Amino acid sequence: MAPRTSIAPAAPPAPAVPPAALSTRDRIVEVALRLFSERGTSAVSVREVADAAGVTVPGLYYHFASKADLIREVYRANGVQPGWDPAADFVPPASRTVVERVIEQAQHEFARMQANEEFLRHMQREDTLGDADARAVGVSLSDAWRVRWSEVLRASEDLAPDADVDVAADVIATFLWGLFVMYLSRRDESVVLRIEPFARLIGAALTRRA
Repeated sequence: MAPRTSIAPAAPPAPAVPPAALSTRDRIVEVALRLFSERGTSAVSVREVADAAGVTVPGLYYHFASKADLIREVYRANGVQPGWDPAADFVPPASRTVVERVIEQAQHEFARMQANEEFLRHMQREDTLGDADARAVGVSLSDAWRVRWSEVLRASEDLAPDADVDVAADVIATFLWGLFVMYLSRRDESVVLRIEPFARLIGAALTRRA
């Protein structure tokens, strides 16, 4: 007869953090993220967020100056904004040349877009539908994104002295967002392969001639 073996009981899963354990500010952001994702920013009022978070409207405004400010914080909490905000910490690409830096940074940002696909799709829809708060936040993030790309390009070792990095940053940001929209419509993972040839075009325009 085979020897009996003892199996240690599996460790219980770590308990979820109850809403009450969150700070008031974090609880408001968590509730806003859920409501915005379910119904859209334009369909959710500040009062609804406050009620769902268990705070008063003045209490919500104590933490957030406006609905746009709350939407911006939801972006941050959802992992969208880090690296796009000039005031935030940013880890630049380790590569040295224009082409290599564009490839590295673009692939990193595209992966982050994919990770936040549902939220970004939702916010794009709200912007398209004319939600002023979502549009204001989108413009702010877009501007900050372009500033970041200018910084990435300026740190390239082979950048030409007369290179217009601000125009190039605008082109890169526009390309990446268009690539992401293409990915959403086609569900084709291979669109990311377009980053490298695009980076080489940018490099040809910005680097020093031998």
